[in-house]
Amino acid sequence: MLLFVADKVRQGLFEYVPTSRIAESVDIPAPTLVKLVGALHGAGIIDTREGRAGGVRLAMAPEEVSLALIFEAVEQSRPLFRSDLRFHVQGTKPKKAHAAIVSALDRAEMAMRSALRETSLADLLAEI
Repeated sequence: MLLFVADKVRQGLFEYVPTSRIAESVDIPAPTLVKLVGALHGAGIIDTREGRAGGVRLAMAPEEVSLALIFEAVEQSRPLFRSDLRFHVQGTKPKKAHAAIVSALDRAEMAMRSALRETSLADLLAEI
């Protein structure tokens, strides 16, 4: 959604991209878009304006908007992977298995967040 908005504003097609255009073009249901816009606005990533010329635009330069920032705004610091699973079996082997799974998911989480921090909207805009 933000890549779409940034590209349309960059092209000079809109000052603010109408939410109806975003929902239609990116195929996001209106209720979901309302939640996304609220989260992104609350994080200071986007500006919104109501009215006929209203819509959404970035509040920050694309270089400043990392994918990690977007993820954190939308997911509110929830982890990418659930590691709170509980086994119904007891014993040393299940405990070791659980610890191994949690460790693997934690490593994957750190790697994914690192990759998200290294990629900005500007990086993505340069590819389209």
